[in-house]
Amino acid sequence: MQTPEGLIDLLELRQMDAFNYEGQNYATVWKRVYGGQVLAQALHAAHRTVSQERIAHSLHGYFILSGDINIPIHYKVENLRDGGSFSTRRVTAYQGDKAIFVLAVSFQLAQKGMEQHNASPAQANPEQLVSDTDLLKDTPDVSDRVKLHLLARNPFAFEFRPEKDYSYRFSPQEDRNIWFKLKKALTLSAQQQQEFLAYAVDYDLLIMSIISHYQEEFDQPLQVASLDHAMWFHRPFDVNEWLLFSMNTPNTSGARCLGQGSIFDRQGNLVATVVQEGLARPNQSE
Repeated sequence: MQTPEGLIDLLELRQMDAFNYEGQNYATVWKRVYGGQVLAQALHAAHRTVSQERIAHSLHGYFILSGDINIPIHYKVENLRDGGSFSTRRVTAYQGDKAIFVLAVSFQLAQKGMEQHNASPAQANPEQLVSDTDLLKDTPDVSDRVKLHLLARNPFAFEFRPEKDYSYRFSPQEDRNIWFKLKKALTLSAQQQQEFLAYAVDYDLLIMSIISHYQEEFDQPLQVASLDHAMWFHRPFDVNEWLLFSMNTPNTSGARCLGQGSIFDRQGNLVATVVQEGLARPNQSE
């Protein structure tokens, strides 16, 4: 999605009835639906069925089939439970008669309790960093083919500024820190803030999971695809302000990689956690 305003339009689904919605697709250059799009649209569909006082605190999704960008996506919401403090929804995304994605979301009324979180690992101020797009263009040891792929996957409504450039050789045990925010400030509801964040954080988690292994072990293109995605929303945040996405790779095995990310605001508060597993294996068709 090219602009923040365009992202609002992309996530604003057409309502068919109280529990059925339809969404259009961002035209990716790789001709498949961007995972962050279907995740954010499914969350938006679930949001439409709960009161604004109930905010999502966790979501768990499974990518079943690659989506076709030329076919609208139908989102069917199921009301599993409305309790005194929590509500639960299940959303299934269809193209035609085939399910391509399923999402479970839990919502909670705002409540106070104990407070604790890990410290932010920030090592730089985002104002002093360069965008990922500029870094890639100026990195000679990244091939043109890889550059094209990395640039194409960027959700353009956001600006991303890595703390280390693409020539740095990450070990599998290292964290990778990227600052990001919307390119243009928008007035957003708390629910829209969550949808925008869900859209953005699908950007780099799998790349982080494979980048060190790709540098060391693979000399051919990889087949990479999201398998599942989980998020926990801990505290309020603002995607108009700089957020730090700190990623690491707890495990790689069985042609799968596991990426884990913590999202901190500028003040160092942990605002969300994301975990994603993906397929990562040499592309035998190349």
